[in-house]
Amino acid sequence: MTMIFAVVTIAALGLSARWAWWRKPVPGMKVLCYHKVGSPPPGSKLKDLWVSPKRFRAQVKYLLDNGYATLTFSDLKKLHDSGAPLPERSVLITFDDGYENNYTSAWPILRELGAKGNIFVVYNTIGRTNLWHDPATEPWVNMATLEQLREMQASGVIEYGSHTMNHPHLGSLPLEDAAWEMQESKRQLEAALGREMCAFAYPYGDGAYSPEVRKKALEAGYTFDFSFKQGKTLWPWDRASSTIDRLFIRGSDNNWDLELHLTRGASRL
Repeated sequence: MTMIFAVVTIAALGLSARWAWWRKPVPGMKVLCYHKVGSPPPGSKLKDLWVSPKRFRAQVKYLLDNGYATLTFSDLKKLHDSGAPLPERSVLITFDDGYENNYTSAWPILRELGAKGNIFVVYNTIGRTNLWHDPATEPWVNMATLEQLREMQASGVIEYGSHTMNHPHLGSLPLEDAAWEMQESKRQLEAALGREMCAFAYPYGDGAYSPEVRKKALEAGYTFDFSFKQGKTLWPWDRASSTIDRLFIRGSDNNWDLELHLTRGASRL
């Protein structure tokens, strides 16, 4: 019995070590990265990009119950421009791409609970589908329409940033084409939504750590540029030297995972 107990104990410790509970808390901005809220379609190979409405609601409620203020991009810009400190109990909820399910599932939950969110929009897929995926390997799903984006913005619950015109791998494009993707999406979104786009996220995280590509992002006029690298970024933010990292929320993440993201900068190894 002693041997069995020891084996079970070691196995349990080994399994739990995959989570980051044993790491020391790390400081920095807490920026959550979501994609889709709903159920993945049959055949999806990217199920981790889907968070169920029930789980998303539980996570937002966890934030609010634990005293977190949910910030918009404009809130962050005011802090940045004034040199003010970032409140310790603050978090940005971000969504990549601009899916219709952000409108049908995520927005109602945020609005009901009194939280705010931010969506990085791919301009040329507004009202269409996620055309950057190969439908033979990942089913297309609908993107939010311009009318839906405007309705969410008018509610005061959702703000927007740019995610390029077409969701390319920016690092694989000629530099002038990458610059156009970033400049033109900012211009088009501002014209369509009537507000400054102060934030940008690199599709796939590609280009975030390329000095040439990042220079073009900052030259396009964005105050903030967000990577897809897991982690937290110190505040005050040194804009000249680094992008802002984020905390990717998987479809399988629960509230314990969320707490580890917020405190340790990652939930799992």
